[in-house]
Amino acid sequence: MNDFVKRVAKLPADRRAQLAALLRDADGPDPAAAPAPRPRGATGPLSAAQETLWFLHQMGPDRPTYNTPICFRIQGRLDPDALRRALATVVARHEMLRTSMSDGADGPVQTIHPTMPVEIPLIDVPGTGLEQRRATARECVRELSRRVFRLDEAPLWRAALLRVAEDEHLFLFVVHHVVFDGWSLGLFCAELARAYRGDEMPRGARLDYGDYVLWERERLGQERVAELGAYWRERLAGAPPLELPADRPRPPEQSHRGALLDRTIALPGTGAVAALARSLRTTPGVVCTAAFLALLHRQTGADDLVVGMPTANREHAEVEPVVGYFVNMLPLRADLSGDPTFRQLVQRTHEVVLDSVAHGSLPFGKLVEAVRPPREASRSPLFQIVFAYQNLAAHLDLPGMRVDHSEVDTDTVRFDQTWDVVDGPDGLRLGVRYSTDLFDRSTVETLIDRYATVFRAVLADQDVPVSRIPLLRDDERDELLHRWNGPERPVPETTLPEMFARQVARRPDAVALVVDGVELTYARLDRDADRLAHVLRGLGAGPDRLVALCLPRCPDLIVAMLAVLKAGAGYLPLDPTHPAPRIGTILADATPVAVVTTAGSVADGLPDSPVPVLRLDADADRIAAAPEGPLLPSAAPGDLAYAIFTSGSTGSPKGVLIEHRAAVNFIGAMQELFALTAEDRVLGFASATFDVSVFEIFSALLTGARLYLVTDEERMDVERLQKLLESAAITVTDLPPPLMALLEPERLPALRIVFAGLDAFPGELVNRWNPGRRFFNGYGPTECTVTMITHECEGRWDGSPPIGLPIANHVAHVLDPAGEPVPVGVPGELVIGGTGLARGYLNAPELTARRFYADPFGTSPGGRLYRTGDLVKRRPDGAIVFLGRLDQQVKIRGLRIEPGEIESVLTRRPEVAQVAVRPVTPPGGDRQLVCYVAGRDGPPDVFALREWVAGHLPAYMVPARFVVLPELPLTASGKVDRRRLPEPPAAEEDTAGPVRYATELERELAEEIVGPVLGLAAVDPEADFFALGGHSLSAARVLSRVRSRYDAAVGLADFFRTPTLRGLSTLVGQRRSAAAAGEDELLAILASMTDAEAEALLAEASDETGR
Repeated sequence: MNDFVKRVAKLPADRRAQLAALLRDADGPDPAAAPAPRPRGATGPLSAAQETLWFLHQMGPDRPTYNTPICFRIQGRLDPDALRRALATVVARHEMLRTSMSDGADGPVQTIHPTMPVEIPLIDVPGTGLEQRRATARECVRELSRRVFRLDEAPLWRAALLRVAEDEHLFLFVVHHVVFDGWSLGLFCAELARAYRGDEMPRGARLDYGDYVLWERERLGQERVAELGAYWRERLAGAPPLELPADRPRPPEQSHRGALLDRTIALPGTGAVAALARSLRTTPGVVCTAAFLALLHRQTGADDLVVGMPTANREHAEVEPVVGYFVNMLPLRADLSGDPTFRQLVQRTHEVVLDSVAHGSLPFGKLVEAVRPPREASRSPLFQIVFAYQNLAAHLDLPGMRVDHSEVDTDTVRFDQTWDVVDGPDGLRLGVRYSTDLFDRSTVETLIDRYATVFRAVLADQDVPVSRIPLLRDDERDELLHRWNGPERPVPETTLPEMFARQVARRPDAVALVVDGVELTYARLDRDADRLAHVLRGLGAGPDRLVALCLPRCPDLIVAMLAVLKAGAGYLPLDPTHPAPRIGTILADATPVAVVTTAGSVADGLPDSPVPVLRLDADADRIAAAPEGPLLPSAAPGDLAYAIFTSGSTGSPKGVLIEHRAAVNFIGAMQELFALTAEDRVLGFASATFDVSVFEIFSALLTGARLYLVTDEERMDVERLQKLLESAAITVTDLPPPLMALLEPERLPALRIVFAGLDAFPGELVNRWNPGRRFFNGYGPTECTVTMITHECEGRWDGSPPIGLPIANHVAHVLDPAGEPVPVGVPGELVIGGTGLARGYLNAPELTARRFYADPFGTSPGGRLYRTGDLVKRRPDGAIVFLGRLDQQVKIRGLRIEPGEIESVLTRRPEVAQVAVRPVTPPGGDRQLVCYVAGRDGPPDVFALREWVAGHLPAYMVPARFVVLPELPLTASGKVDRRRLPEPPAAEEDTAGPVRYATELERELAEEIVGPVLGLAAVDPEADFFALGGHSLSAARVLSRVRSRYDAAVGLADFFRTPTLRGLSTLVGQRRSAAAAGEDELLAILASMTDAEAEALLAEASDETGR
């Protein structure tokens, strides 16, 4: 029994977990079902795991992605001949080290070669000094490790011995993963050392890998595969992809370019991990995995995580001494919902590992076929991150020598990241391979630092909630909370009407307002506003009271705004084009002292409205008789300046209350940012009910500049707007990006400031508008006075620019659901605060309390913060990047999608004027993405747009439907009104008639190759091969038969890009055309020869063929 306990203790964590699961089920491996030697020839099939690797190799045959380099630094007197003989002994004992693989008629096969010559080239490393030779040797090792293998040429390994000094060598053994795994490394090192020492070798294995392959095929019958497949389908249903914050967008296709980062995490005391595992009644591997899951949860904000976990997959003792590719990858799906403590997370992880291992005999390739996740060339299926815990490192024990294992960076990676973790005497040793397409080295270093922070925290306290594990160092947290906030500036103790009065005194005769050719000077505007202010004061206007304005876009609108402010009240803008019921709802909620409008407008004569109505036309005599002089100031900086009603999630509009101090701070910041002067000409485009109008109107009138108020007719006519911008020599604009896409900036030489915002927009918009002028992106909800984050977009842009950093006296934090700052690059909710923050919502104390709260960090001027509900992240320079709404993320087939990313790609097309993407669920169908698009000069080519998106984004992000409209509906503020987008027209019903093939080649491929492989009588030429039941191996079979039938070599990667019968037909046609062109060239050469020369050449070719 003691011997059994010792043997169990030496097993890797996953093997012990597997054993525990089997014991729990009171069974265990059936000895009668164990692998045994079988009669077989030199050529046989591949194992299921090998088939998967073979397929992946075919996808990138020129990449060393699956090379496994093993390198040892040997210090001491090494005998190279003895090492060669030892390696020959090991090669002779294991058939996988004498194997090659080739493409058979029904899939790949492997051939075992009875003998294999073994050489270890001895390379004398050049260099003048030891350190220089060591550096040269490392580069040589990297170069040798990157040389690709041809799977059809044995052996699938190579060795080299690099002599750095007389007593220092590097021994390199590079082997393809398809014949070797981590367990094999331990066997290899142990047997190589024994053979070198001359010790008696252990008794050979009773069976070899080929026996295991045949046994596996018997064991994994259809019933067992179906049973395990059903488990994994249920286990992984709806599992989302894991998206770690990356430094660059995911490319449409994996390149497998990577790098290696080695680090050791020092832990307090020796055996800390094992001690913690014992206290939690689990294994060290589960503890390390749980800590990693906690890190991923905090880095991504996701509760539902899937990571890859390799298992040795050697449950039977018969295969333990066999070198070969047994390892199986299992998707480990973890649930971190409900904010568990670390102790609870360890228990959850323990149970998931046991359950997964108990169902882990299904090879990963067959598991993928069973689950059928969306196939994407941009990512690995099911998981993108692998975490592998090892309890022993590679060890080569050579007599009289010091031997150290060295990791080799092959500049490749198989997943987004692969973490190899070894619990050593000096702490946790980490080898992290990462995709250089996605991550910078500094990002991965930071991730490792945070893993160390998490681990040390849970060593000290296992009952800490995962959300409270300190992910950031104190200095990092302090930097996130304080470094990138706006500068603190004194806010003038004044109000909007007082600032306007100063401009009237300075420039009374200067033109203040222009509307449709009508000009008003500052003095005239001031005089008209004073008269109306007297009348409003008589109606009850005063501090913290509201006066509603329901006026068309004419000079009276600006006069009325100023009049309300002069009377000490706050103005409430209403849109006269809105339905009467909506206006009535707002008036009932706001209870203004009066409504200023015109006779016959929607606000004139609302039934049952107790609000007095002042009609500027009908009551003109009354207003003209009012005093001209200014009223005594009555509003203070803390009083209401305006209230704007915005759409609410409940369907009822909500009023946002903004004070003078907030508006004064905002206008001052804009005057400074844009260097506004009295010479500027500002375009007034926004509706008065949209807070951008506050910027346009008051940045002009409080600077002494000229405001050009756009009429309703000019707003609706792009050409008229363009002419206004040109003729008025406008210098400052703030326009919606969809409208900017329709204008011609090159015709606007006077324009010097372009302010944009609202929706996210592509870099191409910046590139069109910023030459010769300054272009700013801006962000700010109505609840924080128009704009409180800005970014100047200089130079050329490929993607959407960030929204930037806060303006003076404002703060912006990116927080997790627990209200703690997230690291740079990690998505979180944007929470803002500062002088511009609204007082709250009108008559909605509960909603105000939910969205506005006391600043726990002590950073916000005014002491409050506001939850925006927007999803953002920070760049390394602190600039904030807008990602979308927290409540507008879309999931299609379990994949999380931001429609804005697709829209951004489409707006790069010159023929696209407007675009919007939203999810639609057709009757009886699955949820799909629908793209609504309006062309710049007529309807765009939908097929071209689809190809464009497919060329820039993963396939799952390509909209299923494209709907072309003359124009997309817009809200009053200029945003695309997604609620008014029409339902897409019903797709044409599938015809019940026979499938029609476009060419004879299509028909042949369908009937003779694709159909038989898939078991289908007919194949839709446009249907996705994998959706029809195909998988990686069946794809390989199709292409093998294509090569045989048509002598056309189509690569798996090419077919994977267009996996349809029609796409395959095109590829075959292209290959045949190329081959025919080559034959024509040869015939032309022969035709130029004499008969004797041609006959001699053909005879020589015949002889060569017969050899």
